Amino acid sequence: MNVNELILDKVRSLIFTDLSDGSVIGRLTKLEEPSLQTAAEGEDITDAQGALITKLFRAKTGKFTANNSLFSVDLLALQYGADKELASESDKIIVPIEEILTVENGKVTLSHMPAGEIKHIYKLENGQLATKYTLGAAASASEFAVSDQEITVPTDVTGKIYVEYEYESANAVRVRNSADKFPETVGVKIFAIFRDMCNENIKYAGTIVAKRGKIDSSAIETALTGTGKHSFSIDFMKDYCDDSMEGTDLFSVIVAE
Repeated sequence: MNVNELILDKVRSLIFTDLSDGSVIGRLTKLEEPSLQTAAEGEDITDAQGALITKLFRAKTGKFTANNSLFSVDLLALQYGADKELASESDKIIVPIEEILTVENGKVTLSHMPAGEIKHIYKLENGQLATKYTLGAAASASEFAVSDQEITVPTDVTGKIYVEYEYESANAVRVRNSADKFPETVGVKIFAIFRDMCNENIKYAGTIVAKRGKIDSSAIETALTGTGKHSFSIDFMKDYCDDSMEGTDLFSVIVAE
């Protein structure tokens, strides 16, 4: 097979792999605006009159950039150099929550069992925090009481109240952005689909393989909007510990039937 000009149908997915065992540690499937870039430092070689004899290039670099259409927890963990922590029954995660509850018969019921003490609740007026009440041993005109998930509000308080508290969850995910943690070097494989330019029914599988890559953490921007994209950039590096010909590769582009 000796193919040349092809139609790039789409970049289907990207996986990050662990260097130690090759296991997949992250996968993205909604890639937009993917771009594969290379660059090099050039040095002009000139004669005594300054005429260009040739140009030498060195220090070649490779980079892949894209936007993921959806917010990715896997990608966020890789960008922060963090582990993706999964809660369980034996190792729960503390989750902050806020609730707006309607008072019925002088009480409100929380959605979750509080993990700690609730020190304050707030009466809402026109959707805004109005009066602050503090925790007491029993409900009074200025204090509220808590029993498990039930709050007895201060006497004569009606309408809606605002409560902020924390609870333990066995069904949660956490990614910590620590000041001393940065992205690790990973393997990268990018899977694409090509079509024949003369017969679009003929498809080819394309793969970009980089044995060593590192997510650029010099500037990470995560759009916190419904229409925002999760952008990222990966720098490819050669393997200095591999003395074979493949050790000099930044990445390889493979096309197969």
